[in-house]
Amino acid sequence: MHNTTKLRDGLADLAESVVPTEGYEGKIMRRADRRRGRRRIAAGAAAAVSLAVLVTMFRVVGFGPAPQLAAPPPDGPFLGWSPVGDVDAGLVREATSVWDRTNSAGPHTDIRALVATRHPRLRSTVVVLQGYDKQGDARLAFFTGDSGAAHALRMRVDRPAPDPVETQVISLVSPRLSGAAGVVTSNDSWGTFAIAIAMPGVTAVRVSNTAVDDEMVQEPDGPTSRLVVKEFPIAATAQTTTIAGFIKPKRPFSSLTKVFEVPGESGVDGDARAVPAEVVSRTGQQTIVAFPKDQGVRQGQLAVVAEGLVGRVTAVDAVRGEATVDLITSTGFAGQAYTNISNVPGSVRGTGGKLVMEGVPADGEVYRTNRVLMPDPSQRSNQVGAVTIGRASADKAAGATTVELTPTADLANLTTLLIMTPSVP
Repeated sequence: MHNTTKLRDGLADLAESVVPTEGYEGKIMRRADRRRGRRRIAAGAAAAVSLAVLVTMFRVVGFGPAPQLAAPPPDGPFLGWSPVGDVDAGLVREATSVWDRTNSAGPHTDIRALVATRHPRLRSTVVVLQGYDKQGDARLAFFTGDSGAAHALRMRVDRPAPDPVETQVISLVSPRLSGAAGVVTSNDSWGTFAIAIAMPGVTAVRVSNTAVDDEMVQEPDGPTSRLVVKEFPIAATAQTTTIAGFIKPKRPFSSLTKVFEVPGESGVDGDARAVPAEVVSRTGQQTIVAFPKDQGVRQGQLAVVAEGLVGRVTAVDAVRGEATVDLITSTGFAGQAYTNISNVPGSVRGTGGKLVMEGVPADGEVYRTNRVLMPDPSQRSNQVGAVTIGRASADKAAGATTVELTPTADLANLTTLLIMTPSVP
């Protein structure tokens, strides 16, 4: 049948002779529903299997139990840490000789080197030694080079050896680490160096400071990733420094896990000393603190926390070991200050509840969140160790001479603080 009309009519005749049985449509629909149900179950099972495999995979390669930091066993009274990187034997001999000559504490014996290398950030050498002094006491010393003497090693600090069981990181923070002993060599607003050495097992170290709004995370898995040397503004001190250690499991997709976070330890000769004090009582504008006796706490010294200035000591009871501190927002507080970086001068004053900066030059530019610093009378410079008192709450209006500040320290929840005292009481 080549005629299409005849072909269509023939197919129609054949279709009329096919009569579906009773309930045929219902059976077809029920069969289709059953097949769709089986496909959904199969798809769901496959998805569940895929999810289970994915979860298992991430447990194996990405997550797993939280990594733990195992402390090396102590080496007698010393830290039982392996050295960081390669140890330069010549530097160890030079540092030992310097150590023996300094303060007549030598000869030192049973020397152990934790660091003995040249560090590019300091542009000089860094040596850290443990050993017994001539009295048989366990000691720890930091050495760095003197840029004005062909990088000859200078001892920067000699401390009692730290607790070999509890210690996870040792550190030194000072603007006096690149020149002659006790001398600040920087001629600009930067020049404080923080040196931190973490225990074995730590794969990254972060050293941050409230004197600057940044931080650094050392690259993990590097050959010297336990050692960090970081440069900060010259106002930075150990008291405003925080050191955190991280470990990273050797699994794909794993991330760094913080295992400790501690304050910086101390500075060197010539740096102000921080005397710890505990808050005993508090009024609206003053706080009474208790401190260890015979620590050189005097009237006029600054009370600080890591975030900034708390107030000034206005009275001292040496017999009781207590001091009265005027808070920076109190009516009894006043002093000279300047803006960070731009160095716009002025004076700060508490109003009883707020903090203002006055006497600002009319053409001086102060912008919202600009950092304002107050010199520390315990330091030998208006810039070294200057303490952040607050940030501008708003832009200073053109021609104005006053701007309100927001304190950086949390004055409402003080429990402890530090009183800055000169290096030699």
